[in-house]
Amino acid sequence: MSEKLTRRKDPDGLLSDEAIVDLFFSRDEAAITESDRKYGSYLWTVAHNILRNDADCEECRNDTYLRAWETIPPTRPVSLGGYLTKIIRSIAINRYDRDRRDRRIPPEAVESLSDFEGFLADTPAPDEAESALIGEVISRYLRRCKKRRRYIFMARFYAARTVAEIAERLGVSQSSVKRELAGIRKELRTELEKEGINV
Repeated sequence: MSEKLTRRKDPDGLLSDEAIVDLFFSRDEAAITESDRKYGSYLWTVAHNILRNDADCEECRNDTYLRAWETIPPTRPVSLGGYLTKIIRSIAINRYDRDRRDRRIPPEAVESLSDFEGFLADTPAPDEAESALIGEVISRYLRRCKKRRRYIFMARFYAARTVAEIAERLGVSQSSVKRELAGIRKELRTELEKEGINV
């Protein structure tokens, strides 16, 4: 690894996202190693919150790095962590759908997915433009949210944490988290409907 790259580290001594993406662009396999050092544990947790199976999580994480290798370049993600999380969620959800058909996954392992699926259940599959609009509406909504509510949304629907896990991390009751989630769904529904997206 070049001296220039070693200087581009964060306070924890890990390479910056920009430096890791540069490694991908130069087709340096250190990109995988550095991605795993920085995000590997978190990515495994995201997959585990969906699948609850260690071996499957490890496969999902490896598949995530392979997909990143195949797509960077040409893609140059601004947030490598966000990009990798999006990939592993997609891979884990696809595996969940497959395993659910085979009845291999207990339903409580993916409560958050069914929550969000239920929220958008009456909406036809969106095209690319509508998907982008939904993403922008959700992003705008989260930017306006207080830090606690933003954390609850991300923990529940993005990292697929259970209500119990979120409540424990925040030091509040599960009923309090459930009330917050109900409020989030209601507010998001209003925001989406303002943009003509029926939910």
